[in-house]
Amino acid sequence: MPRLVAAFGLLALLAAGCAGGASAADCDRLPGVRPNLCITPVEDREPAPTRVAPILGDATAETSVTSLAGAPAMLNFWGSWCGPCRTEQPELTEIAERFAGEVGFLGVNVADPTPNALAFVREFDVPYPSVHDPAGSYAAAFGGIGPSVMPSTLLLDGEGRVAVRIFGSTDATELTVLLGQLLEEAGRG
Repeated sequence: MPRLVAAFGLLALLAAGCAGGASAADCDRLPGVRPNLCITPVEDREPAPTRVAPILGDATAETSVTSLAGAPAMLNFWGSWCGPCRTEQPELTEIAERFAGEVGFLGVNVADPTPNALAFVREFDVPYPSVHDPAGSYAAAFGGIGPSVMPSTLLLDGEGRVAVRIFGSTDATELTVLLGQLLEEAGRG
């Protein structure tokens, strides 16, 4: 009996490995994407929070994910103090340049003093705006994202729903495949 319980537990863990309920086989079919990282089926997607937050470096301007509506979008949650964020930023910059005009991009700077965050943006020549979230409350609205899970990246569909959650670093290959799928889904690929 303990073996049967353990077997069912293992099956449950394997099934839970794919976001949005897609099967592990579906996840493995995306070349260049880590196993079990799935695009959530449309019917299971939740709308991204639409809270407004200040734009880093411009105390008079605010934005939200609604400014990205109408096309797939990438939200990257980062901090200047985060080593993996620094490692992945050149690839995110490459993706932003490759998909300019097709995909919206927004960074979310979490738990950072303004001077450190601005220095990061300059150092990596980040080509898209970031909201400034020193307390982490904006990031927390996205469910499970905060300073302890940096970097994190969310990909939204053209209707502003969360289609992919990436906890940890990502790269240009993975993002190219996933964004390509979302563009194709939107009839733009």
